[in-house]
Amino acid sequence: MIDMESNTTLVQCYPAHEAVPGGDGPFPPILVLHDRFGLNTQTRNVANRLAHAGFYALAPDLYCSPSSFSAVSPEFFHPLNSTSFGYEEEAAAKDRAATLADERVSTIVNQALAFLAGRSKARSGGAGLFGLGTGGRAAFLAACLFPEDVRAAVCLAPAALNAARPGGAGRLSPLDRATALAAPVVLFYGLLDTNIRPEERETVRRRLVALGKNFRIDVIPGADHDFFYEDRDSYRIRASKIAWDETLSFFRRQVGATATLSGP
Repeated sequence: MIDMESNTTLVQCYPAHEAVPGGDGPFPPILVLHDRFGLNTQTRNVANRLAHAGFYALAPDLYCSPSSFSAVSPEFFHPLNSTSFGYEEEAAAKDRAATLADERVSTIVNQALAFLAGRSKARSGGAGLFGLGTGGRAAFLAACLFPEDVRAAVCLAPAALNAARPGGAGRLSPLDRATALAAPVVLFYGLLDTNIRPEERETVRRRLVALGKNFRIDVIPGADHDFFYEDRDSYRIRASKIAWDETLSFFRRQVGATATLSGP
Protein backbone atom coordinates (compact mmCIF):
# COMPACT_ATOMS: atom_id res chain seq x y z
CA MET A 1 0.00 0.00 0.00
CA ILE A 2 1.17 3.51 -0.73
CA ASP A 3 -0.14 6.86 0.37
CA MET A 4 -0.10 9.31 -2.52
CA GLU A 5 -0.63 13.06 -2.42
CA SER A 6 -0.88 13.89 -6.10
CA ASN A 7 -1.21 17.65 -5.57
CA THR A 8 1.51 18.29 -3.04
CA THR A 9 3.42 21.55 -3.33
CA LEU A 10 7.02 22.44 -2.66
CA VAL A 11 8.24 25.50 -0.85
CA GLN A 12 7.31 28.53 -2.97
CA CYS A 13 4.38 26.51 -4.33
CA TYR A 14 5.81 24.49 -7.19
CA PRO A 15 3.36 21.66 -7.96
CA ALA A 16 4.68 18.12 -7.55
CA HIS A 17 3.50 14.52 -7.39
CA GLU A 18 4.41 12.70 -4.17
CA ALA A 19 4.31 8.92 -3.73
CA VAL A 20 5.07 7.48 -0.29
CA PRO A 21 5.29 3.81 0.77
CA GLY A 22 3.01 2.60 3.52
CA GLY A 23 4.58 2.25 6.94
CA ASP A 24 6.45 4.46 9.33
CA GLY A 25 9.63 5.02 7.34
CA PRO A 26 11.83 6.86 6.92
CA PHE A 27 12.32 5.77 3.32
CA PRO A 28 15.20 6.52 0.94
CA PRO A 29 14.16 9.51 -1.21
CA ILE A 30 14.21 9.72 -4.99
CA LEU A 31 13.54 12.86 -7.02
CA VAL A 32 11.87 12.04 -10.36
CA LEU A 33 12.43 14.56 -13.16
CA HIS A 34 10.01 14.47 -16.08
CA ASP A 35 10.67 14.33 -19.80
CA ARG A 36 9.68 16.80 -22.54
CA PHE A 37 5.96 16.07 -22.04
CA GLY A 38 5.95 17.47 -18.50
CA LEU A 39 4.47 16.10 -15.30
CA ASN A 40 2.11 13.64 -16.99
CA THR A 41 0.72 10.21 -16.17
CA GLN A 42 3.94 8.51 -17.29
CA THR A 43 6.04 10.45 -14.79
CA ARG A 44 3.53 9.96 -11.99
CA ASN A 45 3.52 6.23 -12.68
CA VAL A 46 7.31 6.12 -12.38
CA ALA A 47 7.07 7.81 -8.98
CA ASN A 48 4.35 5.36 -7.91
CA ARG A 49 6.46 2.39 -9.00
CA LEU A 50 9.39 3.69 -6.97
CA ALA A 51 7.09 3.98 -3.94
CA HIS A 52 5.95 0.38 -4.47
CA ALA A 53 9.64 -0.55 -4.41
CA GLY A 54 10.14 1.15 -1.05
CA PHE A 55 11.32 4.64 -2.00
CA TYR A 56 9.88 8.03 -1.10
CA ALA A 57 9.35 9.53 -4.57
CA LEU A 58 8.77 13.17 -5.45
CA ALA A 59 8.21 14.41 -9.01
CA PRO A 60 8.23 18.24 -9.33
CA ASP A 61 6.78 20.13 -12.29
CA LEU A 62 9.73 21.78 -14.02
CA TYR A 63 7.48 23.77 -16.36
CA CYS A 64 5.06 25.39 -13.94
CA SER A 65 5.76 28.74 -12.27
CA PRO A 66 5.07 29.30 -8.57
CA SER A 67 1.83 31.03 -7.73
CA SER A 68 1.39 33.94 -5.38
CA PHE A 69 -0.33 34.08 -2.00
CA SER A 70 -4.09 34.15 -2.00
CA ALA A 71 -5.45 37.64 -1.41
CA VAL A 72 -8.32 36.15 0.59
CA SER A 73 -6.30 33.69 2.64
CA PRO A 74 -2.61 34.72 2.72
CA GLU A 75 -1.53 31.59 4.60
CA PHE A 76 -2.86 29.29 1.88
CA PHE A 77 -0.96 28.66 -1.34
CA HIS A 78 -2.85 28.13 -4.60
CA PRO A 79 -0.53 26.29 -7.00
CA LEU A 80 -1.03 26.67 -10.72
CA ASN A 81 -2.17 23.62 -12.61
CA SER A 82 0.59 21.27 -13.69
CA THR A 83 1.85 21.89 -17.22
CA SER A 84 2.04 18.85 -19.46
CA PHE A 85 1.61 17.94 -23.11
CA GLY A 86 -0.16 15.04 -24.78
CA TYR A 87 1.86 12.75 -27.00
CA GLU A 88 0.08 14.25 -30.01
CA GLU A 89 1.65 17.60 -29.03
CA GLU A 90 5.18 16.47 -29.80
CA ALA A 91 6.27 19.72 -31.43
CA ALA A 92 4.99 21.88 -28.57
CA ALA A 93 6.60 19.56 -26.00
CA LYS A 94 9.97 19.74 -27.77
CA ASP A 95 9.75 23.53 -27.96
CA ARG A 96 8.96 23.76 -24.24
CA ALA A 97 11.82 21.43 -23.33
CA ALA A 98 14.23 23.40 -25.49
CA THR A 99 13.44 26.57 -23.56
CA LEU A 100 13.72 24.97 -20.11
CA ALA A 101 16.52 27.05 -18.64
CA ASP A 102 19.15 25.42 -16.45
CA GLU A 103 18.52 28.18 -13.89
CA ARG A 104 14.88 27.06 -13.58
CA VAL A 105 15.94 23.44 -13.15
CA SER A 106 18.40 24.50 -10.46
CA THR A 107 15.81 26.54 -8.58
CA ILE A 108 13.11 23.86 -8.59
CA VAL A 109 15.45 20.96 -7.80
CA ASN A 110 16.91 22.96 -4.93
CA GLN A 111 13.40 23.53 -3.56
CA ALA A 112 12.56 19.84 -4.01
CA LEU A 113 15.69 18.68 -2.19
CA ALA A 114 14.91 21.07 0.67
CA PHE A 115 11.33 19.77 0.74
CA LEU A 116 12.54 16.16 1.01
CA ALA A 117 14.98 17.10 3.76
CA GLY A 118 12.07 18.36 5.84
CA ARG A 119 9.81 15.31 5.45
CA SER A 120 9.81 12.90 8.37
CA LYS A 121 9.18 9.91 6.11
CA ALA A 122 12.11 10.75 3.83
CA ARG A 123 15.45 9.44 5.02
CA SER A 124 18.06 12.14 5.60
CA GLY A 125 21.51 12.17 4.05
CA GLY A 126 20.76 12.98 0.42
CA ALA A 127 18.50 11.82 -2.39
CA GLY A 128 18.71 9.87 -5.61
CA LEU A 129 17.76 11.40 -8.96
CA PHE A 130 15.85 9.65 -11.73
CA GLY A 131 15.37 11.49 -15.03
CA LEU A 132 14.00 10.56 -18.44
CA GLY A 133 14.89 12.44 -21.63
CA THR A 134 14.74 16.12 -20.73
CA GLY A 135 14.65 14.98 -17.11
CA GLY A 136 17.74 12.84 -17.69
CA ARG A 137 19.65 15.95 -18.68
CA ALA A 138 18.18 17.76 -15.67
CA ALA A 139 19.18 14.93 -13.34
CA PHE A 140 22.78 15.00 -14.56
CA LEU A 141 22.87 18.79 -14.23
CA ALA A 142 21.42 18.67 -10.71
CA ALA A 143 23.94 16.04 -9.62
CA CYS A 144 26.69 18.45 -10.68
CA LEU A 145 25.06 21.48 -9.06
CA PHE A 146 24.19 19.84 -5.72
CA PRO A 147 26.96 17.30 -5.05
CA GLU A 148 26.42 17.36 -1.27
CA ASP A 149 22.71 16.55 -1.58
CA VAL A 150 22.69 13.95 -4.38
CA ARG A 151 23.77 10.39 -3.61
CA ALA A 152 23.13 8.81 -7.02
CA ALA A 153 21.65 9.65 -10.41
CA VAL A 154 20.02 7.59 -13.14
CA CYS A 155 19.66 9.31 -16.53
CA LEU A 156 17.56 7.64 -19.23
CA ALA A 157 18.21 8.98 -22.75
CA PRO A 158 19.79 12.23 -21.48
CA ALA A 159 20.13 14.31 -24.65
CA ALA A 160 22.32 17.39 -25.05
CA LEU A 161 24.54 16.91 -22.01
CA ASN A 162 27.25 18.70 -23.97
CA ALA A 163 25.04 21.65 -24.97
CA ALA A 164 24.23 24.83 -23.05
CA ARG A 165 20.60 25.89 -22.73
CA PRO A 166 19.04 28.21 -23.66
CA GLY A 167 21.10 30.23 -26.12
CA GLY A 168 24.56 29.06 -25.31
CA ALA A 169 26.80 32.12 -25.39
CA GLY A 170 28.74 32.31 -22.14
CA ARG A 171 26.78 29.45 -20.57
CA LEU A 172 28.03 26.09 -19.35
CA SER A 173 26.64 22.74 -20.44
CA PRO A 174 25.96 20.00 -17.86
CA LEU A 175 29.08 18.23 -19.10
CA ASP A 176 31.10 21.41 -18.51
CA ARG A 177 29.95 21.27 -14.88
CA ALA A 178 30.89 17.61 -14.42
CA THR A 179 34.05 18.52 -12.50
CA ALA A 180 31.81 19.01 -9.45
CA LEU A 181 30.03 15.67 -9.88
CA ALA A 182 30.43 13.53 -6.76
CA ALA A 183 27.62 10.96 -6.97
CA PRO A 184 27.80 7.78 -9.02
CA VAL A 185 25.80 8.04 -12.25
CA VAL A 186 24.22 5.49 -14.59
CA LEU A 187 23.29 6.62 -18.09
CA PHE A 188 20.99 4.51 -20.24
CA TYR A 189 20.85 4.95 -24.01
CA GLY A 190 18.94 3.13 -26.72
CA LEU A 191 21.13 1.74 -29.49
CA LEU A 192 18.52 2.79 -32.06
CA ASP A 193 18.09 6.31 -30.64
CA THR A 194 18.44 8.79 -33.52
CA ASN A 195 18.09 11.79 -31.19
CA ILE A 196 21.36 10.99 -29.41
CA ARG A 197 24.11 10.07 -31.82
CA PRO A 198 26.93 7.65 -30.89
CA GLU A 199 29.35 10.59 -31.11
CA GLU A 200 27.46 12.36 -28.31
CA ARG A 201 27.58 9.27 -26.10
CA GLU A 202 31.30 8.99 -26.75
CA THR A 203 31.82 12.64 -25.82
CA VAL A 204 30.09 12.01 -22.49
CA ARG A 205 32.14 8.87 -21.87
CA ARG A 206 35.48 10.54 -22.66
CA ARG A 207 34.73 13.53 -20.46
CA LEU A 208 33.72 11.45 -17.43
CA VAL A 209 36.66 9.10 -17.86
CA ALA A 210 39.05 12.06 -18.06
CA LEU A 211 37.58 13.44 -14.84
CA GLY A 212 37.83 10.10 -13.08
CA LYS A 213 34.11 10.01 -12.24
CA ASN A 214 32.15 7.00 -11.00
CA PHE A 215 29.77 6.26 -13.87
CA ARG A 216 28.40 3.59 -16.15
CA ILE A 217 26.94 3.91 -19.64
CA ASP A 218 24.55 1.18 -20.75
CA VAL A 219 23.55 1.12 -24.43
CA ILE A 220 20.51 -1.14 -24.76
CA PRO A 221 20.07 -3.06 -28.05
CA GLY A 222 16.74 -2.75 -29.84
CA ALA A 223 15.76 0.39 -27.92
CA ASP A 224 14.85 3.79 -29.39
CA HIS A 225 14.72 7.15 -27.61
CA ASP A 226 11.30 6.55 -26.02
CA PHE A 227 11.74 2.87 -25.16
CA PHE A 228 10.62 3.43 -21.56
CA TYR A 229 7.16 4.81 -22.43
CA GLU A 230 4.86 1.90 -21.68
CA ASP A 231 1.85 3.69 -23.21
CA ARG A 232 3.51 4.41 -26.57
CA ASP A 233 4.30 2.31 -29.64
CA SER A 234 7.99 2.96 -29.01
CA TYR A 235 7.82 0.94 -25.77
CA ARG A 236 10.20 -2.01 -25.59
CA ILE A 237 9.34 -4.26 -22.68
CA ARG A 238 12.70 -6.03 -22.47
CA ALA A 239 14.74 -2.82 -22.68
CA SER A 240 12.46 -1.14 -20.15
CA LYS A 241 12.78 -4.06 -17.73
CA ILE A 242 16.56 -4.04 -18.02
CA ALA A 243 16.72 -0.32 -17.25
CA TRP A 244 14.20 -0.55 -14.40
CA ASP A 245 15.76 -3.56 -12.68
CA GLU A 246 19.22 -2.02 -12.86
CA THR A 247 17.85 1.30 -11.61
CA LEU A 248 16.28 -0.28 -8.53
CA SER A 249 19.42 -2.28 -7.79
CA PHE A 250 21.57 0.83 -8.17
CA PHE A 251 19.36 2.97 -5.93
CA ARG A 252 19.19 0.26 -3.27
CA ARG A 253 22.97 0.19 -3.14
CA GLN A 254 23.56 3.91 -3.28
CA VAL A 255 20.54 5.54 -1.60
CA GLY A 256 19.46 2.78 0.77
CA ALA A 257 17.28 -0.30 0.88
CA THR A 258 14.05 -0.78 2.78
CA ALA A 259 12.54 -3.89 4.31
CA THR A 260 9.41 -3.90 2.16
CA LEU A 261 9.84 -4.25 -1.59
CA SER A 262 6.99 -5.05 -3.95
CA GLY A 263 5.65 -4.38 -7.41
CA PRO A 264 7.33 -4.50 -10.81
